[in-house]
Amino acid sequence: MCGIFGHNQAEISNIENSHSALHSLVHRGPDSWGYEMCNGIYIGHRRLSIIDLTEHGRQPMIANNVFLTVNGEIYNYRELRRELIDKFGVVFNSESDSEVLLHGYIHWGIDRLLELVDGMFALAIYDVAKNSIILARDHVGIKPLYYWHQDSEFAWASELKAIEAYTGKDRLKVDATAVYDFMTYLYIPCPKTLYHNVFKLEPGHYVKFNIATGEVTKRCYWELEVIYRYDVTNWEQHIREALHTSVGEQLVSDVPVGFFLSGGVDSSVVCFEASKQIDNMSTFSIGHVDKDADEGPFARMVAETISSKHFEKVFSQQIANDTFELLRQLYDEPFGDVSALPTSEVCQLAREHVTVVLTGDGGDELFGGYLPYDDAQRIFSSKLNSKRWLRPWIIKLKNYAPHRSIVKKAKRFEVKTLSDPMERWTAAKGGLIRSDPMKRRWAKKYGIPKDYDDFWYYRKYDRPDLTPRTRAQYIDFHTYMHDSVLTKVDRASMAVALETRVPFLSKKMISVAWSIPEEIRYRDGELKGILKKSYSDYIPHAALYRRKQGFGIGRVGKSDRLYDKTKNVPRQILRKLFPELLSAKP
Repeated sequence: MCGIFGHNQAEISNIENSHSALHSLVHRGPDSWGYEMCNGIYIGHRRLSIIDLTEHGRQPMIANNVFLTVNGEIYNYRELRRELIDKFGVVFNSESDSEVLLHGYIHWGIDRLLELVDGMFALAIYDVAKNSIILARDHVGIKPLYYWHQDSEFAWASELKAIEAYTGKDRLKVDATAVYDFMTYLYIPCPKTLYHNVFKLEPGHYVKFNIATGEVTKRCYWELEVIYRYDVTNWEQHIREALHTSVGEQLVSDVPVGFFLSGGVDSSVVCFEASKQIDNMSTFSIGHVDKDADEGPFARMVAETISSKHFEKVFSQQIANDTFELLRQLYDEPFGDVSALPTSEVCQLAREHVTVVLTGDGGDELFGGYLPYDDAQRIFSSKLNSKRWLRPWIIKLKNYAPHRSIVKKAKRFEVKTLSDPMERWTAAKGGLIRSDPMKRRWAKKYGIPKDYDDFWYYRKYDRPDLTPRTRAQYIDFHTYMHDSVLTKVDRASMAVALETRVPFLSKKMISVAWSIPEEIRYRDGELKGILKKSYSDYIPHAALYRRKQGFGIGRVGKSDRLYDKTKNVPRQILRKLFPELLSAKP
C-alpha cells in the first residue's frame, strides 16, 4: 500500500514543489520514496512495504520505456506472473506484485491487463513510446485516485491534499454543486470533488492523457453483472468455499496480518475463514463506553470461538470531541460519516501490532445487510403517494412553525409525502431532502438552478427492472460503498500506514454473491439470510442473528462537538470544519 503522485510539465528548477506534494502522502508510505522525471513527466511514489521488502520492490518501476507507480495489492499476481514467464519469457527483477502490472501492461496492453487482474489498486503508467499517461482504479474503488486537468496541465494523486499542495489552493475553485451534493449524500459523489477540474476516477475506469494534445479520454473496463444462477444446489457450501478462497488469496504478505472484528456478521465470517488457514491470528475491535453502542461483547464472543488473540480499545464521546478535526484532515473535503472517528481509533490499535488487516467491508452490499433494504418495497414503489399534496403545507410548517416540537413533527411527516423514489431513498440513507432550508439557501446563494436534480447520483445507478431490495443493493454498491464506506476506511487506515484488505470485494466473491437469487439471499426474509445460514454452525448465534447495530459514535450530548438539535450532520461538518465555505462570497 502506498501513495502516488505525478504531473506533466515538470521542471528541474521547480522539483522541490513536486517533492513536497509527494511528501504530503508520507503517511501512506513511510518506508521509502522514489521518483523519476522523464520528458517533463514527474512520477513519484511513497512506499509502504508489504510484498518483497527489498530494494527490488521500490517504485517507480521501469521497463521498455514504460514507468509504473501503483498503490494497492494484486491478489492473483502469482498466476499472472507465471503466465508472463511461460508465454513471453519475462525476466522479473523482484517478487513484487507491482512488477506484474508493469510487464502485464507491456505484453497485454491496458485493457487485457485490467480484465485479468483481481485486486485493489490505483495505478499510473507513463508510456514514453505512446506519449501518454494512463491512470486506472480497481473494479470497485477500494483504492482512491484523483486527477487534475486544466487546459494542457495534468496531475494525479492518491489523495486530494497532494493536488492542493502541488497547484496551490489559489488555483483551485470550489464547486458549489459539489458542496450541495454533500448535503444530499453526506459525501461528495464521484467523479466530483470539492474543486472544479479535479476529479475522482470512478471505480472500474481508466483515463488516458495524451501528452501532445492535452486531451483526456475515459473508459469503463468493468461492470457489475446481475445474473442469477439456479443450478447451485448448496448455496451455503458454495458461499463458504468462495469466501475461503478469497480470504486465502488476501493473506499473502511479507509483514504481519491481522483482522478487524466487530462481532457483526461480515467481520466474523472473514475471521472464521482465516482461522482455518493461519495460526496465532490477532483480531482488533473498538468498544464503547455507551453500552447501547458497544459491540465489544460480541467481538469477544467470536474471538473466543476462533481462538484469536484479541485486542480492544474503548471509544467515547470525549475521544470524538478530541479527534473531530480528523474529519477534515483525513478526507480533505466535506465527509459526513462520523464513524470515521472510531474507525481511526481501531486502525491505530491494529497498527501497534500489524501492518495489514482484513475487514468485512462490502458484505452488506453483496448480501443485503442494511436496514433500509427491509423498507425497499415502499421506498421504490411506483404508486402515487396519496399524501403528496400535503407536502407544500408541511414544508411551510417545518420552516416557519414557532415551536421546535412542531418543526420536528413536520419533518417526520414530510418524509411520508415524498413521491420521488430517489428522494425517499435519500431520506432513508440520512441525507438532506430537496426542501431542506440549508440546501435552499446554498442553492440560492450560488445560483444552482431549481431544476437541478438533487438525486442525480442515485438515479444514475438506479435499476427499476430489479426487485426492490436488489435495486437498493445495486445503488449502494455503485455509490455509498466506495464513496463512503471504502473511502472512510482507506483514509483512516492509511493515516497510520495500515493496509486494509476486503475479501468480500474480490471479483470472484462479487460474482458469486450477485448470482444468488433474491429469495435465497434473503432466506426466511432475513437480512443476509443466506450468509448467516452458511455460518450458523460455526459462529455463535448471538453474533449472527442480533439486530444490525451499525458502526457509530454513540449518543451525542449537548456539550459534544457533533451535537445539533436538528440532527443535521452536514451543517455541523460545514460550520465547524469548513467555515470558509459558508462564509465565502459567490
